[in-house]
Amino acid sequence: MTGINKIRIGESEFNIMPSLGSGLQFGTNIDNAHKLYINIGDAKADKASLPSPGMKIDHLGFVASRLRNHMVSVVITAYNVEAWIEQCVLSVCKQSLDDIEIIVVEDCSTDGTRDVLARIREPRLKVLYNNTNVGAGTSRKRGIEAANGEYILLLDGDDWIDKDFIGELYAKAVAHDADIVSGGITIRREDGSWEAHSCGDAIVEGDSKIEHFWKEKVVFMNNKLIRRSLHGRVPYCTRRFIEDTPVIIPMLHLANKVVYVDNAGYNYRMSKDSLTHQASHFKYALFRALCADDIISFFEENDPEELKRLPLVEGYSQCIIDIKDCNPTAEMIAPYRDEWIEFSCRLIKRLC
Repeated sequence: MTGINKIRIGESEFNIMPSLGSGLQFGTNIDNAHKLYINIGDAKADKASLPSPGMKIDHLGFVASRLRNHMVSVVITAYNVEAWIEQCVLSVCKQSLDDIEIIVVEDCSTDGTRDVLARIREPRLKVLYNNTNVGAGTSRKRGIEAANGEYILLLDGDDWIDKDFIGELYAKAVAHDADIVSGGITIRREDGSWEAHSCGDAIVEGDSKIEHFWKEKVVFMNNKLIRRSLHGRVPYCTRRFIEDTPVIIPMLHLANKVVYVDNAGYNYRMSKDSLTHQASHFKYALFRALCADDIISFFEENDPEELKRLPLVEGYSQCIIDIKDCNPTAEMIAPYRDEWIEFSCRLIKRLC
């Protein structure tokens, strides 16, 4: 790693002095820096977890990576959540873990969500504004692509997290070098009632990762800290309903290990206006069928043996039966015309 002897902070350059052995040592106080540039090709950091003066560095490539990235990026999707988005964002700002990047993707709300976001003064907050309403799946994809964190946590704009939630999950991720760490979830109802769900503490590897996930009483993606590199290995579902399950199941399959933490600090707000609550039986069956087909297609391409072991085909068949039992009419199908065409084409292809 010869020829690397300076760092740039703002408009100033500082020397990096060789230390004993193969390491390097920072020789200048850089505590107050907001921008850090390292002379390793184009490597740079928007915000650095800066080393203390005199800190010895044993592997410059590793350190460059850590300086570029935050520990955790939180990606929040926001659509018509004027009443709750401030509580959501502030719950992230107040986390016991400081090194957090906060990205909100605002999906063309028709209420005052944008105005509330504009009033929040938080230097770690970055707001991305969609030009058209695209739904949660596409908004999450945009936020993830903009994230720099080693791990990513997804959060809906009407939910919030307890103060130590990210810190506890991240500590387990580092301790076990886990691709995924899952907390529990607390369902919060409008009448003030609530119920907490958790799978307890567990470390899951091998073939049991997906089965353990299905043991969760609330199948959910947002209560999980997921290594950013894992997001790049799974196509993101951009449908507007049941868009997370076709993503998290392949991720669980690809993960090196999944750690469960007995912390139900993700607070899920269940309101009568939520998409899940409003879903008709037909809509639910149709989108579940598309979800099941996505997952089956993933395993057909990547691990046919796992497909034989998991009850995915049976689940897909049940979805088809449920759709048939709805006796869908043209009026029922009309709001989901594109999804109906997609389902029909896929079904015909499988029948042939």
